Amino acid sequence: MRSMRLNAFLVLVATACPAALGQNYDWLNAALPERAYDFGVVARGSQLRHAFPVVNRGDQEIRILEWRTKCGCTDVKVGAKVIPPGTQTTVEVTVDTTRFLGHKPSGLTLIFETPSYVQVDLNTSCFIRGDIVTTPGQLDFGIVRRSDKAASAALTLTYAGGRADWAVTSMGTQSDKIKAECRETGRSADGQIVFALSATLSPSVPNGYFKDEVTVETNDGQKIPISVVANVQGAVALTPSIINFGQIKPGQSVTKTVLVRSDKPFSITNLTTTKDDLQTEDQAKGSQPVHQVKLTLKAPEQAGAFHSLMTVKTDIPDEPEAVLKTFATVGP
Repeated sequence: MRSMRLNAFLVLVATACPAALGQNYDWLNAALPERAYDFGVVARGSQLRHAFPVVNRGDQEIRILEWRTKCGCTDVKVGAKVIPPGTQTTVEVTVDTTRFLGHKPSGLTLIFETPSYVQVDLNTSCFIRGDIVTTPGQLDFGIVRRSDKAASAALTLTYAGGRADWAVTSMGTQSDKIKAECRETGRSADGQIVFALSATLSPSVPNGYFKDEVTVETNDGQKIPISVVANVQGAVALTPSIINFGQIKPGQSVTKTVLVRSDKPFSITNLTTTKDDLQTEDQAKGSQPVHQVKLTLKAPEQAGAFHSLMTVKTDIPDEPEAVLKTFATVGP
């Protein structure tokens, strides 16, 4: 029993007071440039999203062991639990404001396994207005397949604060990939004012998960954020979409295979990489629904982090290039 208490005490000291054990935690400050985010004033029912970056600027792998949320209203998605040197990932936090009013703190505790065992708080906060409600809580385009018709999404913004002249005065977006519009649709006898907010997605949106934000400005001096999400799927898919060659010796060659798929037969017209150390070869010549592309990495002589992109161009009309990320750690 005494031994168990001693072990628990040592773990507590390592977590709460790392400097006391002489460990170097400079990597942590470089890896987490942001540890808190304030959404500001938001509408009740909003699904708030924010991505905290985790950047590996060192020469060792960063490994995320696990995480704990601080509230049942919070959901967490981690892009990758292993972050090789020279790469980065995100820890995305989603806060559901449906059941709360006023000031709402939340967030998570992120637990790292290497280079050092340490726990770090990533905090979020917001002020939830009870007189403004969004239904649903975000502009969600769902799965979007490329076509000539622009994808659209909509939600309802309802005000019940008692101000007769309340109105939406302007809107803004974080990028030019969406176009948002807002119009008043009705006023009830009990003072509710209803606005319809709609958005269309630009055809130039790249494949993959897309996130943006619409900011609604009102005549009572508030800016209300509305999350925008979409899953844009092209005609061509890469499996896997990321390749980790792992740790390899200088001059060593490692080969991996990538499947390039589509619903209909197609030809690969061009394969390019951003580093000459990474060579590609299409194993299935001509028009095929599935192509096997062989990737061969000959590690450079210089030790350190290696990363390169492979770009796949096809003969499918209006289909953007598909991109594969690769990385490795070159060392003895």
